Amino acid sequence: MISIQDAMEEKAFSFDGSSDLARVLNDSLNQKFVFSMKELVQAFELILDDVYSGIILCDKDARILFMNKFYADLLGTDRKKAIGKHIKTYFPHSRLPSVVETGEMELLKRCSLRADIALLVNRVPIIRKGETIGVVLQTVFKNHKEIGSLIARLSLLEKEVSHYKRGLNSVLSATYNFDSVIGNNRLLTEAKKMAAKYAKTQSSVLILGQTGTGKELFAHAIHLSSPRSAGAFVCVNCAAIPRELLESELLGYETGAFTGASRKGKEGKIQLAHQGTLFLDEIGDLPLNAQAKLLRVLETKKIEKLGGIKTIDVDFRLVAATNKDLRGMIDRSEFREDLFYRLNTMSVEIPPLSERADDIPVLINYFLHSMGKPNLTVTDAAMESLKAYPWPGNVRELKNVIARAVSLAEGDTLSPEHLPNEIRNDDPCFASALKISGDTLSQELACHEKIVLMEALKNTKGNMTKTAKLLGIARSTLYEKCRAHNL
Repeated sequence: MISIQDAMEEKAFSFDGSSDLARVLNDSLNQKFVFSMKELVQAFELILDDVYSGIILCDKDARILFMNKFYADLLGTDRKKAIGKHIKTYFPHSRLPSVVETGEMELLKRCSLRADIALLVNRVPIIRKGETIGVVLQTVFKNHKEIGSLIARLSLLEKEVSHYKRGLNSVLSATYNFDSVIGNNRLLTEAKKMAAKYAKTQSSVLILGQTGTGKELFAHAIHLSSPRSAGAFVCVNCAAIPRELLESELLGYETGAFTGASRKGKEGKIQLAHQGTLFLDEIGDLPLNAQAKLLRVLETKKIEKLGGIKTIDVDFRLVAATNKDLRGMIDRSEFREDLFYRLNTMSVEIPPLSERADDIPVLINYFLHSMGKPNLTVTDAAMESLKAYPWPGNVRELKNVIARAVSLAEGDTLSPEHLPNEIRNDDPCFASALKISGDTLSQELACHEKIVLMEALKNTKGNMTKTAKLLGIARSTLYEKCRAHNL
């Protein structure tokens, strides 16, 4: 039998690195070298007391058999008094008992010494004849200042990473699922079922619907129900970005690509959506040149930044939405036909609120709860007025009307008096044209123009293209008049 001292001399042990300690122990504790834990403790006392690394030896019950001077100074304790104490006396959340159980080495692991001090350590099991008889705990660095400096830097980096992760997640993550789409109407339910089926695929999805119907909610829900739910959800409103900047927003640009470009360049929204979903809202406002580049990216799954000379592989799922008549835009050469057919493979049409008046009480109840007013009730007269109104602004307009009514209500009920004039049908604009109101001619004309617009929107169920054709005016003119009358 070879003694522990002979083993030490034969192996010429060194403990300068994290792998050295593991090699030493595993080479020593084999069939050739057989010794007791008492001899091992004596050897540790002989050669490891003054090394520039903290060493603790524990038995299989995680009780301390040896602690060198470095670790005693680090812990601020008398190492003689530490002998026999459980490791969790000094490390409350120590994983050392787990190493005893599994027999697996753990290298460069972070552990908490106290609430304000953390260390990087190795945990090396001592195995003899297949059984773990103890564990050595070793700090990785050579002095307190080095440990403190590194841990301080690590803590700062962790805080910064956590901060940026929270900010990034809030911007690049979906919020709503299909349960967020409120309503039990048959048309809406069918749209939700169809969208849920499309979500399981990798194909592009086109969401159609009037302004305020909830197209963005559907886009969020499709992403969260898709295989890409763990990836980023990048939302781009094509109508909100200046046309001359839209291409650089989508593709990104390299340093010095154009005057005013950031020195560091910029990642485009498509690249940010890699392995996730890109949601292009109001895709009907995408310029023709940007449409061509988007189609190219969809076909090749590659992008080239502005000012760049190399291509970048991208893997994303496209969800697009619009309130425009894309077929009509194709006829007027305002939208590419090939892009339309690429998008229209899977399409979902969200019904306007005028086609699901039965959902109005459900939506009102939901809004009242979300506004912290669940006890408010709506009178029958007010509800009838709300259900009779054509809602050209759809669910968004209904939400705004309820918010206004809640702010005006002083009791526990919402009455017709809390609703806007046009909704409760006593707007002066609805008075007979023969009745002298005392208004100027321009005011009278404006009132009757509003009536005509509302009736036309009601007849076309809010379809702006059909309404414009019905009235014999351009769509841009129709939008301007609707904005002027708050429709």
